[in-house]
Amino acid sequence: MLKSPSHRRRSKGTEDAELPLVPIMDAFVTLIAFLLLATSLLSVTLIDTPVPVVSNIPDDSKDKPLQLTLKLTPEKLELSAMRPGVPRQEFPKIEKGYDLDKLHEALVAIRSQFPLEKTVIFMPTGDIKYDDIVQTMDAVRILLKTDPPFYVKDEKDGVDKPDEYLFPNVVFGNVLSGN
Repeated sequence: MLKSPSHRRRSKGTEDAELPLVPIMDAFVTLIAFLLLATSLLSVTLIDTPVPVVSNIPDDSKDKPLQLTLKLTPEKLELSAMRPGVPRQEFPKIEKGYDLDKLHEALVAIRSQFPLEKTVIFMPTGDIKYDDIVQTMDAVRILLKTDPPFYVKDEKDGVDKPDEYLFPNVVFGNVLSGN
């Protein structure tokens, strides 16, 4: 009796095929070792910026907060505050980038006028480069050796010690709105 053609094909294919897994495992072991080595050589820097908090609790303080705001646009930097006595200032973009030296001088003058204030609200637009944001944050945060010293009370001793930063608290104000 003759067998059907499909039955003959199935009878030959019933043997188990073994895949060579050893070369694949060797490749993955090499890849994992390479990735671990590469991540150990990678330097990651983190600048901690808190998220803005919306509160419905009424403010009982007599003095209005300074609310120093720095708006970053592709053409200029705009520095403003909610308190009277702090003029609104603009720093146009120059050939090499933003004029961060003049911004730093203006921030030193504001900090000398309000020595307890340590917060700046950043408002970058969506088309600002990441590098420009980081450079501006460094100009706002870092207190140079040529700047006048600012003193803060030590929490442990109550003794005045020099502050290391100009405005260390940077808050991104337009995170929730997406602007």
